[in-house]
Amino acid sequence: MKVEAISGDLLKSLQSEALSGAQQTTQVNQTNFTEQLASIDQRIFAVSKGEKIELHELMIDIERAKLSLEYSVALRDKLIDAYKDVTRMQV
Repeated sequence: MKVEAISGDLLKSLQSEALSGAQQTTQVNQTNFTEQLASIDQRIFAVSKGEKIELHELMIDIERAKLSLEYSVALRDKLIDAYKDVTRMQV
């Protein structure tokens, strides 16, 4: 079985596609998180006014937002640690 090398042009195009896809995913996730927080705020305000809101659904959404934020912070911390490790490497 013969394995051929990946051409530089193909590799560059794959990298650019991956980077653009990651940027789009990040923008979508930020929009979804912002919309999720806005929805939670509206429902909390409605509860404070005495309107009937399903509290269990509200609590579940609050926990989802909390977990999403904790995951984002943990991911950021891992990326910072990886960057520090790379900058400490000797060439």
